[in-house]
Amino acid sequence: MIKIQPFLAVDSTQVRALLRHQSEPVPYETFCQEDRVLGSGLTFWQHWIPCGWHLGPSVYVAKEDGVVLGLISLDSHGKSHNCWRIDHLVVHPKHRGRGIGQELVRFALAYFGSQGIAHFITEVSDQNSAALRLLGTCGFRRCTRVDYYQVPVNFDERDSEIPADSFRLGVPSDKEMLFNLSSDRLPTDVRRIFDYVENDYEVAELKLESLDKLHKRLLRTRRWYWVKEDKERGVIPCAAQVTAHREGDYHVEFMVHPGWGHLSTEVVDFVLSYMKRAGMKGMVVVKVYEFQKDVREAVENSGLERMGSFLMLAREHWQRAKKEKKAIKLQDVTLPLGRPAVNIPFVLGGGEGTNLLMDVEYRRMEGFDPRDQDA
Repeated sequence: MIKIQPFLAVDSTQVRALLRHQSEPVPYETFCQEDRVLGSGLTFWQHWIPCGWHLGPSVYVAKEDGVVLGLISLDSHGKSHNCWRIDHLVVHPKHRGRGIGQELVRFALAYFGSQGIAHFITEVSDQNSAALRLLGTCGFRRCTRVDYYQVPVNFDERDSEIPADSFRLGVPSDKEMLFNLSSDRLPTDVRRIFDYVENDYEVAELKLESLDKLHKRLLRTRRWYWVKEDKERGVIPCAAQVTAHREGDYHVEFMVHPGWGHLSTEVVDFVLSYMKRAGMKGMVVVKVYEFQKDVREAVENSGLERMGSFLMLAREHWQRAKKEKKAIKLQDVTLPLGRPAVNIPFVLGGGEGTNLLMDVEYRRMEGFDPRDQDA
């Protein structure tokens, strides 16, 4: 019998071997998550606390007679903890076709959905038809397309006329403006699914030092921003988020306001030139969404090589608020009404005497004394 249970440290060897069976292309972020997935076996206790308090990836394995046949790994996509990303969904090649992958997905959706999680996302290679079909049966839909570009080893920066002071390192006070920039660049549908909050764009305090010392300090912070500020308007029209997953591996994501698309080439050239001068010789990967047309054009013109194209799929849980229904009791209602009014039609052709007789009769019915007519 196949059982789905939390990943424990005793299964680390089997999980490490299972991750090697990912034959289809995987996103760069998924590749960088493997070390964290293997380390999550030591934090197995987090599976018995609310998922919003989990410290790392939440990994679950499908086992049969003590053998790991498949696994699924999820991690929070933001600090709101309302959107979770499926990083890994792997089934051993010899056990595919038994519905293990589908059961792992449904288990994760049921477990996290029962705790109020509303949105799930994942990135799947457009070449992986089996995974696309499996996730489609579990309620996932196409959200957007994501392209990854790699800076070649022999990358030669272009001659740029960008002033040295056009961009600066982000500071803690930029958090609100960065959040507004990120919200404005995302389509309404994607923004609702990601559910970012201001704390997702916290910026560490950095000291301006020599290039070598600054580079080492940036690696320790793991994430930093290059921003271009419009002081007159008090906004940041474009920025670049750089994440150092490990020493030598960098992930760059450009954020450009839709109304400032002409700055895409400027921010791309600046960041790539700086990383070249700082000696960041490892793998530099740039992530571009489908709706970032200006950024894609700037990245392709800069000479970067496309690594692969992925479809971002989304699954949303909608919950209807339950309202207490009150029973409606029918009661006798007494309205303080007097005698209903009587409409007396006006008779044409009867002459003046006819109208007078009708008026006298009406006043008599209403309780008036006909003798008051003369009064």
